[in-house]
Amino acid sequence: MPATIGEELFIGEQVAYWRKRRGKTQRALAGLAGLSQPYLSQIERGERPVDRRATLVALAGALSLSVSELTGQPGDPTAPAKATAAASVPAIREALIRREVGEIRPPSGSVERLMEAGGAYDFATAAPMLPALLGGLNGPDLVQVCHVAVFTLKHLGYPDLARDAARLAVLGAEAVQDPAWIGVAEFIRILSLPPELSTVPTTRAQRMADDLQAGTVDPQVRQVYGMLHLYAALRSAVDRRPDDALEHLREAQDAADSLGEPENLGLARFAFGPTNVGIWRLAVQLELGEPALAIEGAASVVPERIPLAIRQAPFYLDLGQALVSQGRDDEAVAAFLRAEAIAPQFIRLRPTIRDSIAVVMRRTRKNAIGKPMRRAAAIVGLEHQIA
Repeated sequence: MPATIGEELFIGEQVAYWRKRRGKTQRALAGLAGLSQPYLSQIERGERPVDRRATLVALAGALSLSVSELTGQPGDPTAPAKATAAASVPAIREALIRREVGEIRPPSGSVERLMEAGGAYDFATAAPMLPALLGGLNGPDLVQVCHVAVFTLKHLGYPDLARDAARLAVLGAEAVQDPAWIGVAEFIRILSLPPELSTVPTTRAQRMADDLQAGTVDPQVRQVYGMLHLYAALRSAVDRRPDDALEHLREAQDAADSLGEPENLGLARFAFGPTNVGIWRLAVQLELGEPALAIEGAASVVPERIPLAIRQAPFYLDLGQALVSQGRDDEAVAAFLRAEAIAPQFIRLRPTIRDSIAVVMRRTRKNAIGKPMRRAAAIVGLEHQIA
């Protein structure tokens, strides 16, 4: 049966459950998802992690599910990793509804403190702050608050509310008619789109980048332009369009090289610059099925140049995934632990990482499991599987 409250299943178990529920054989599902039957069998048995977004999207589509349904989100709202943050979701929903009907209340709280919590993937701190800030701000401050709201709600498993927050960001940006902030808001709206919505996020990112291109003499506009191309690169890889993905990366790299590393994290704390492009390049290469190339390129990236957990932690997670695929398990565990040290809440809310750690555990002899592996297992709630 699928995951229920208080129960977490691996993605492979979810796939097997829904495949049988839909009355499909492994061969039939593999064909619909564009996978080989042996690969699908390994996923269902927990011998291979689902380490590419494209695979999740393909499996969800073949099973007539959303990606969040396939990964068991939102799951148990009382789980330690999300309890404090999830408790604020009803108040966030109410604040968004009130704004939708035109009710604006005096804001309370610090936008700067919220942005710091968001940049640290500290959902437990950010979520309780959101209702009071969403209810009364306008302009760039509202756009930034909505940005935190979008990725907080997405990671907690509430994508519909994330899209509501994204729409509010666009309204806030349109009120000031600043091309850079309109670009930021559109970037946020693109982030909120469902991952299974094939080609639409890529097309919107490309269109917005095209609209901004004439204004890229302004460094702030150029930062947004570069971020849009980074997102388009990743989404093109998910859409299995490698040539487009690489072209978007080239556009982003050119913009980053012309700007250099940002001061004070740049516009909207995007931290757009050469280091950020390197971080996204790792994700794109992994998504393109080039883990060896991703690992090689990662060696020249120093994510600590950007003092943001939301940049550093994904880098080490993607590096860990690439290392798992290459059988470099000890290095992979070290990368996962590095990510957890940077952003513990983020790691605990990522079902794909739980699956990857479980795969490493299964192919490690029990008498060879050391302290790092035990620590990684505990992080994702798998310590009971180590005798």
